[in-house]
Amino acid sequence: MRFPYSGNGTWTPDYHCGFIDAVKRFFIGYMEFRGRSSRREFWLAILFFIPVSVLIFLIPAAGTVSGILWMLATMVPIMAISFRRLHDANRTGWWFLLGHVGTILALAMLVIIAFGLVIIEIGMIMVIPHEPPKLDFHNPNSFPGMLLTLFYVSLGMAGISLIIQAFLYSLPSKPEGVRFD
Repeated sequence: MRFPYSGNGTWTPDYHCGFIDAVKRFFIGYMEFRGRSSRREFWLAILFFIPVSVLIFLIPAAGTVSGILWMLATMVPIMAISFRRLHDANRTGWWFLLGHVGTILALAMLVIIAFGLVIIEIGMIMVIPHEPPKLDFHNPNSFPGMLLTLFYVSLGMAGISLIIQAFLYSLPSKPEGVRFD
């Protein structure tokens, strides 16, 4: 593995790193938002991150807790390597927000949906002794239908956000990105 820092103390991209080196650089540069990371380094680190995340969440019983701890532990390194990847494509770190606005809005919508489902559940508990309510999820004008529509919109926004992220992180390296070194 090449030493990741240049003479002036910023992260330099490794355009020929292997899988192990990319993972090492991912963890070594966990707080380094300055400098640049190559496409290869970024995507190999992501290729490590996603399967490990899925496997951790699949662990029975402890999966949720360990998964949340894993996500919290890797949130900053993911942001750092994303910023550096954008720098290599001659984009500022602010472009990171563009790729994640849809995800943030989708999560906000999911919170609203959760509150809506709680309201429906409370309503069902209060009505059950009298007459079971008829929940119409297929009618977009009903409250359950609105929640379902909101869920589909949030999925769409998350999907668009993923497409934007894939596009941004796949941009080629540009010599002008040296300004971030």
